[in-house]
Amino acid sequence: MSTQTFLVPKDHVLEKILDFGNELALHSGQTDQFIFDFQGKGLDTPFGMLSIAFAIHKFMDERPKAQCLPINYEERWYASHMGYFQACGFKIGKLPGQAHGSDTYIPITVMQVAELQEQARREIREMGNIIEDHSKRLSAVLLQQTEGPAFEILAYSLREMLRNIVEHSQSETLAFCAQFRQRAKQAEIAILDTGIGIRSALANNPHLSIEADRQALNLAIMPGISGKMFKGVKKNPYDDWQNSGYGLYAVSRLCGHGGKFTLCSGDTALALKPESREYHRASHQGTALRIILSASEFKDAKSTLAKIMKEGDKQAKEFGIQGAKASAASRALASEFQKKGTS
Repeated sequence: MSTQTFLVPKDHVLEKILDFGNELALHSGQTDQFIFDFQGKGLDTPFGMLSIAFAIHKFMDERPKAQCLPINYEERWYASHMGYFQACGFKIGKLPGQAHGSDTYIPITVMQVAELQEQARREIREMGNIIEDHSKRLSAVLLQQTEGPAFEILAYSLREMLRNIVEHSQSETLAFCAQFRQRAKQAEIAILDTGIGIRSALANNPHLSIEADRQALNLAIMPGISGKMFKGVKKNPYDDWQNSGYGLYAVSRLCGHGGKFTLCSGDTALALKPESREYHRASHQGTALRIILSASEFKDAKSTLAKIMKEGDKQAKEFGIQGAKASAASRALASEFQKKGTS
């Protein structure tokens, strides 16, 4: 029997996470047994657990006759509780979503897009409102509060990301995981889908010519860029949740105030920090997102979002971007921040 061992990243550093995904995606040849060595106790993060779990699960699905065994996982009790190993495809620990969560974390959670759509039909509500309910509950768990600028900004960020998956990705599922680190006063949110990816989603816009995933990622974080809303598309004046291509733009800018933003789709991952932009080789079918927000930067949150939206409209106009202005719902939130002033 031929056997191959994969070293699963012990500490979830971005480059190591992406390299592991690339290693699995590039593997070829006939092997009877695969061993996944989790290397004992390490630092598990929301993005690391989601990205690695889905990569391993996909690898195993593509090789149904091969034997896949995990080793050295016993000390990863936190990951086991979060649903990490079950998400990988191993019968170890809790199932995704089984843990109740607490005021500092949300376990790996996998939701069916069809179920969200059915809920919207059953309750006769807009999908945006359904998703906003979920995003607010997530934000309340992470920040231990249900109002205020920090809560609103985090809820806005999550809502835009989840809504993009439902409306654009054609993915059957969406997954998320999150943690608020009390000592560091920092929240990390990871969101992932296995849909068509950003490049294919934006290809529906006839005003865009996209030749590579790297180009698609750069376009995706520009204001007014959308695969659904562009010049020539009839807009519904009564739909406050109509997508306008400002979601990723706003979130990436929010993370620029002391946080980190990583967007991965296809063969490229774009990593943004306040002072840098980096590109990494990736292998992800669909889209994966990591946002890290520092609570210490929320002190000016009441005016931050309003400024971002205003700057986005100006940039879209200056560069002739064929898109809509920030959606009515997003603008209403920004307007509220302006009315309340800064603290």
